[in-house]
Amino acid sequence: MASALTRPLTRVIAACTAALFVPLIVPLAIGRVFTRDDLLAWHLPFRHVYREALRAGDSVLWTRAVLSGFFLHGEGEGGLAHPFHLALYRLLPLGPAFNLEIISNYVALFAGTGLLFLQVGLSSEAAWFGAMLFAFSGFNLFNLMHLNHIATMAHAPWVLLAAHVLLTTGDGRRRAAAFAGLAFLVGSQLLMGNPQYVWLTMVALGFLMLSLLWSGAGTSRAALVIVAVGLGVGIGAVQLLPTLEFAQASMRAAWSPDQSMSFSLAPVNLIQLFSPFAFQFRVYAPPAEASIVHEFIVYNGAFCTLALVWLAMRWRQQTRQGLLIGLLIFAGLALVLAMGRYGPAYPWLAQLPGIRNFRAPARHLVLFQLALSGVAAVVFEDVAGVVRGCEVVPWQSLWPLAIPIAISVGLTLGAGALAGSSWAASHDLLLSSVLRAGPWSGLVVAAALTLALSARGVPWALPTLIVLTAFDLGLWGYTYAYRWGPLRTIAELGESAYVPPDAQPGDLISPMTGAGPVNLPILRGLRLTSGYNGLEPASVLDPADRRTEQLAGVDWRPDGGHWVHISDSMPRARLVSDARTSTNVRSDVRTVDVLRVALIDRGLPDVSGVPGSVRILKDRPGSIVVETSAGGRQLLVLTERFHEGWRAAEDGRLLETVRVDGDFLGCLVDAGDHRVTLTFAPDSVRQGLRVSIAGVALTFAALGLMWSKRDL
Repeated sequence: MASALTRPLTRVIAACTAALFVPLIVPLAIGRVFTRDDLLAWHLPFRHVYREALRAGDSVLWTRAVLSGFFLHGEGEGGLAHPFHLALYRLLPLGPAFNLEIISNYVALFAGTGLLFLQVGLSSEAAWFGAMLFAFSGFNLFNLMHLNHIATMAHAPWVLLAAHVLLTTGDGRRRAAAFAGLAFLVGSQLLMGNPQYVWLTMVALGFLMLSLLWSGAGTSRAALVIVAVGLGVGIGAVQLLPTLEFAQASMRAAWSPDQSMSFSLAPVNLIQLFSPFAFQFRVYAPPAEASIVHEFIVYNGAFCTLALVWLAMRWRQQTRQGLLIGLLIFAGLALVLAMGRYGPAYPWLAQLPGIRNFRAPARHLVLFQLALSGVAAVVFEDVAGVVRGCEVVPWQSLWPLAIPIAISVGLTLGAGALAGSSWAASHDLLLSSVLRAGPWSGLVVAAALTLALSARGVPWALPTLIVLTAFDLGLWGYTYAYRWGPLRTIAELGESAYVPPDAQPGDLISPMTGAGPVNLPILRGLRLTSGYNGLEPASVLDPADRRTEQLAGVDWRPDGGHWVHISDSMPRARLVSDARTSTNVRSDVRTVDVLRVALIDRGLPDVSGVPGSVRILKDRPGSIVVETSAGGRQLLVLTERFHEGWRAAEDGRLLETVRVDGDFLGCLVDAGDHRVTLTFAPDSVRQGLRVSIAGVALTFAALGLMWSKRDL
C-alpha cells in the first residue's frame, strides 16, 4: 500500500513542479526575455555590457556605460567573477544566457531544498513537496526580477545540506566532501555579489548549528564548519573585497539607522496568511514604500497556513516533534527580524558593522518561508501517513480547519466593507473589494476542504491537494512576475529606448526622464551621465547639473520633449596648464573656465606653458592610451570618472593619478612627447584574487588531508 501510494504522489509532485517551471521556460522557448522591474532597469543592460566586454576581450571590472565610468565589478550586482556567469555570457547570445541564468536559480532552489529535506529524514514525496513550496514560494517568485538575490539565496539550501552532512555523518570521505562542498558553496555564493543574502544564509546556518549542538549531534565538528565557511570567504574574496571597497565609497556608507531599516515588514501583513489579497496591492506598506510590493510577501500558499492548524490538531501524533519545534522557532525568529523597525531585535542588529549598510529587513521573510516550507513538508508526510494507514480522522477532530476558513472569509468581507472608507484612508490602508480578494479566500477554503477530505481517506483528495497547492503558488507568483513586464525580444527593447535620432554608439547622453527604464539606451551602445544602480557611488558633483554634463563631455541632453546637441562639452582628453586647489569644488567649478582651469583637492608641482595636444590611441573599458605633446609639465584631464584603482604610466614610468574637478580622472605629464597609459586595476581586485587562489588551494589541501584520514 505504501509503495503504491508513494509512486503516484511522487509523480504528481514531479508533474506539478514541471508545470511551475513552464512560465520560466516560455521566454527561452520563444526567444524573448522577462522585463519586469530590475530585470530591464538594471540586469539586462549591464549583462549586455558584461557580454560585450567578454567577447571583445575588454576588462569587465570597469564600464563607461554610466556615470562617466563605473566600477561595475565592485558594485557586485552582476556576479561578474562567477565561473558560471563567465561561461554563460561568453558562449551564448544575450537573450538565451539571460533566460538560462533565471531558470538555473529556481532549479538550484528546488534541487537543493529537496536534498536538504531528504537529509533531515523526510520521505521522498514530502521532501520534494517541500522543495516545490520553497522554490516557487511567494517571496522567491515575487523577487524573480532580483537576479542576484535569488541566485545567492539558491545556494542557501545547499550550504545547509553540506553543513548538516559535515556535522552528522559518520563516513570520513563523505565528511571530507561535505567540508570542501561547504567551502566552495560559500565562495560561490559570495561570487554572486550580494552580501545581504549571504548574511541571511549565515543566520540559517548558525541556527542549524545551534539546533544540532543542542541535540548533542556534531559537537566535535562545529569547528570544521567554521573553518569551511572561513575558507569559503577566502574563495569569494575576489568579489567580496571589491564590494566592500565600493560600499565604503558609496552613498550607503553614510546611511542613517532609519535608512538601514527602510522596508521593514509591518505586522499587519500577517493578514496575507489568511486573506492573500485583502490589501489592494497584496501588501501593506507606508506610502513612501508602497511601490515595493515584492519585499513584503508573507503568503506562501494556503497549504503552509493550514499546516500550522494541522499541527495544532495532531501535535501528539507527530513523530518529528524535535524537527518541527526547530522549524517553528526558526520561522518565528525570521519573522521577528523581518519586522525590522516594528520588532524588538533588528534595531539592535542594525547597529553592527556591515549589517547597517543593508536595507530591507523584510528580506528575512525568505527564511520564514524556508522554515514554513519545511513545516508544510512534515505535515504533508503526516497526511500521507494517515492515508497510507487507512486511518480516517473523525469529522469532529477536523473542526479546527474551520478556523482559517472563518478568518479568511471574515478578513475578505471586512476589507471589502472598509475599502475606500475614510477610516482606511486615515490609516493609509488600500483595501480590496470582495470581488478582488474573494477568489484568493476561495483558494484557502478549497485547500482546507481538500485537506479535510484527505484526512478522511478520500483517495483522490491528496493528489488534488498537491495540484491545488501548485496552482496556488503559480497563480500567486506568476501573476506578479508577468504583470507590467511583457515578454520582449532584445532587439525590440533596444529599439524602444528613447535616444537622440542622430546619436552614434559611444555618444554620452543625459537620460530623458519619463522615457522608460533609464538604462535602456545602453543596449544601443550609448553611454549615460547618470543611471540606475544598486549601489550609488558617492559624487562631489551632481551628475544632472549642466556644468557637470559639460565636464563629462555630454553629447546630447534633453530639453523639454526633444534632444539638444551640446557643442561646448569637454573633449575626451585635454591638457591643462592652470591647476588650482579648491576646498569647495562643487561651488568653485561654476566660477572658472573649465576648458582652461582644473580644480584639484591637493597641491601639485607647478604646471606651465601653453596647453598642449592630446591624441587618443586606445579607448576601451578600463584601458586608455593617449599621446601627449606639451611645452611644459601639464595636467592631463579625462572625462572618465576618478577612482583610486586607476593606474597611470608615462612611457612605462608610473604616475600619480589625481582627482580633477571633483569627480574626474587626471595625472601630471612631463614636457615633450609621451605615451600615457591608464589602466583600471584596483588593489581590492588584485588582493582579492590572491586570497581567492589561496582559499581554493587550502580547500583542496584540507580535502586531501581529510580524505586520507577517514577517521578524523
